[in-house]
This record gives sequence, C-alpha cells and structure tokens, in this order.
Amino acid sequence: MNIFVVNILLTMLWGFILLAVKPSNAKRKLYIALMSLNWILISGLRGMSVGADTLSYRTRFYRTLSTPWSKLFENFYVVYVNEEGKDPGYSVFEKLVQIFTQNYQVYLLIVAAVFFIGLAFWVYRYSSEPCMSYLIFSSFLFGFYALTGLRQTIATVLVVFIGTKFIEKRKLIPFLLVVSVAFTVHKSAICFLPFYFLSRIPVNKKSILAVLFATPVVFVFKEQFFHVLGYLVGYEYDELENRGAYGFTFMYIAVTVVMLVLLKYIREKCPHYQMYYNALFFGLLFLPLVFVNPTAMRVVQYYSLFLMLSVPEVARSFEKKTGILIYMGMLIILFSASNVYGYKYVFFWQ
Repeated sequence: MNIFVVNILLTMLWGFILLAVKPSNAKRKLYIALMSLNWILISGLRGMSVGADTLSYRTRFYRTLSTPWSKLFENFYVVYVNEEGKDPGYSVFEKLVQIFTQNYQVYLLIVAAVFFIGLAFWVYRYSSEPCMSYLIFSSFLFGFYALTGLRQTIATVLVVFIGTKFIEKRKLIPFLLVVSVAFTVHKSAICFLPFYFLSRIPVNKKSILAVLFATPVVFVFKEQFFHVLGYLVGYEYDELENRGAYGFTFMYIAVTVVMLVLLKYIREKCPHYQMYYNALFFGLLFLPLVFVNPTAMRVVQYYSLFLMLSVPEVARSFEKKTGILIYMGMLIILFSASNVYGYKYVFFWQ
C-alpha cells in the first residue's frame, strides 16, 4: 500500500485516539511526537530515487566531505564578493554534520529530524488542531519538505519555525540574525524578511481589497515580477513552459476565500489571526509567479506552511457540534484531494 496513504490514515487514527477521546496536553504532546517520528522515518529512510534531487544532493554531500574547511569559508567571499556560486552556508552545515557521520543516509535522517522537530514545536505552539495541521502537511506540503529541497528545508527551520516566535515577540535583531544565516543556506529565505514588518497589518476591508486588487495585477505582469524576484533572491531561472500548480492554487484560493468569509468568527477566537491572514495574503501574491516558473513555489512555500495553522481555525470558528461535522468533512476533502497518489516511495534498502 502507498506509504503516504498509510501515513494519512495513521494521522487520523492517532488524532482520534489521542486528541478526540479525553484530550489532554500530555496526549497532545504525544500525538505531535508520534507524527514527528513518523515523518522523520519516511523522509530519512527514503531511497535515492525518491525526490527530484535526493541523488544530486548525495553527490554534493560527498564533494563537501573532501573539501577542506578553509575552502568552505573562502566560498563566502567567492559567492558574496565575486558573485560566483551560491549558498555557501549549506556546505558548512554539511561539514558540521560530517563531524559525526560520513554516511549520506544518516545525513538525511538528521536533516529530517532537524526539520520535523522544528515543525513539532511550531505546531505545538501555534496550532489549535494538530491533527488537522499534520493532515494538511501530509496531503499537500510533504513533497517539498520531506522528499527534496534540503537547503530550503534547513532555511525554513530558521526563518519560519524559529523566526515566527521572534515575529510574535517583536524581536527584530534575533529575527535578522536567523534570516541572515538562512540566507547563506538558501537565498530564497530573504523573501520572508518583509513578513516581520507586515505581519501585523490590520486585516480589514482596506487591506483585503488591496490584496484582491494586487493579485490579478501580479498575475497579468507575472513574467516581469518573476524576473525581479529572481534577481532579488539570486536565482535567475529561464522561463519554463506554463506548468503552474493548479490543484494547490485552487486549494489555496479556496482556503483564503473561506477564511475571509469567517474573518469575524476567527478573529474572536484566534489571538494570532493577523499573522495567519497576512501570511496567506503574501502567499497569494506570490502564487501567480508559479505559472511562469514552478521554481517560484520556493517562495510560496515559506508562507504556505501557515495553511497548517489557518485551516484549523475554520473548524474552530463554528459551534462545537457543527464544528465536529465541519472538521470531519474537511478531513474527507483533504484525504480525497491529497497529492499522495502521485508519489512513488521506496526505502533505501529496497
């Protein structure tokens, strides 16, 4: 059976046992721990054919193994002064891990542990419904963060999972530090920097109308915006055939519309509603660029993770009995519309 389908079924089963039947904070922690372990094993034990660039990262890993520390630090000058190469901080991360292991499969496990432990703390702190949060991840977001994109995976831990707390507490200097470090690991992290300053924009008619007006404008001029974005983050990709991300785009827009309809109710129960809505708005503005080049999804991903926090607030905005029905309906929709069927998985020993 498809391991991703099994994972979703376990996500719902454990959610029912631990979160629906006599819930407690201890059960909540256990559930998040189980989900983290589940995904660490799936991500870390994958074979080299799983993920678009798992094999190429292995080549880079062993190249870094034979590179002296002096050369790695010299690369910072080469990249940021001579403008040759990219992301020297990731090679330093690889070299640090290689102090403890020189096995690439173990390295994948370590990267998975770093990401999913960071995600666990993030979900525990901010999600009102961890089961729904992990279902969203397991249905739509896992392909990028669990199966590929190792550099941005590390950058996301820094700017999103750690950075969100600094945004919440309004600690600018620590936030700038984590963004600076993440920038050396993957340049796209710089696109999360404006969120610190704009995450508390009031969610009212003016801001909503501004986003609704700006989104089609970005779509019309998407090629021009894409090239500007590529220049800013240091990735000048050629324009590709119009692939887009139709399923994800539909889901993202649908969630945004529902969130706007329920704004009055969500605002009453969610202390972080401004941050969640503004993250959705940012992702929506970047989404048209994916229809120029799918690599623009790298930027959208930082903001799309907030779907894991936003969608649970939809069910919570209803009365308890109605909310249960809405919750169950959303589970069925997520399972039916998930991307799990498009991925083939093998363990590294197969």
